Amino acid sequence: MARTTPTYTPPGKYVLGCLFSIVLLISDLNYQTFSPLRGAAQASGIYSQLILESLFENITEFKALYREKKVLIKTNQKLNNELLQIENKAFLKKQAQLLLENMVYVQNGAQVLSKQRESKLFQIASFDFKNYFCCSRHTIYLKNPSKLKIRSNLPVSDGKTFIGQTAGMDLNLIKVILFSDTSHNLPIKIKEVYCNASGAGKPLLVSCFFPRGSQSLNLQINDTVFTSGMGGIFPKNILLGTVMNIADDSLDGIKITIRLKGNPLEKNYFGVLLD
Repeated sequence: MARTTPTYTPPGKYVLGCLFSIVLLISDLNYQTFSPLRGAAQASGIYSQLILESLFENITEFKALYREKKVLIKTNQKLNNELLQIENKAFLKKQAQLLLENMVYVQNGAQVLSKQRESKLFQIASFDFKNYFCCSRHTIYLKNPSKLKIRSNLPVSDGKTFIGQTAGMDLNLIKVILFSDTSHNLPIKIKEVYCNASGAGKPLLVSCFFPRGSQSLNLQINDTVFTSGMGGIFPKNILLGTVMNIADDSLDGIKITIRLKGNPLEKNYFGVLLD
């Protein structure tokens, strides 16, 4: 319950309080009693002000550095983009030049391989890599934008040598069967030895089989392999590859493994010798 009348305070307490204050004042004036306290308070104020000023300066510098960093990052990104554009343009220009040179090389090479026949250049459309590296079927498809009617059994060149022959048309694409396809037989000549080389079902490999005691015993590793001209498809004496291995097969006699020179993986254009 609140009191309704003020509490009485004797006058002596006020007098004692005044006297004590006067004593402290005189003591401070004469002897600097509270000078350390005043110095500490002033120093604390100064330090607080310095800390605040330093903090403000640091924040200002941080903001300035942040803005400068953003500008530098933006400039760096712009320069990188310009550099990438220059590099891409230079790369594409170089590739266009190489592509043109490759086309001319393949075209001229196909004509040299058979001077009496016209050659036509076609760009690759599809390569069955899955079967090429694992299985027996080795085929590629060539684009045919002019929709030419290309029949089967026409030689296909990479500009250096032959790599296979046409196998008809599929949806206006030219199907090419490679020499390494197990269903393909290629009449070849090694020195004075003739045989029909069958595709080995492995990239760039074909093989011939000879009876034991036949003239194949005169063949050696690295002997050159040429087209024989037999079969009526490929011209005669075109370099195809070299003998890679000669082995005695217990079932079939002597097996000659040949590594082909023409690699279909290295070209984007192929020449077809037309009728």
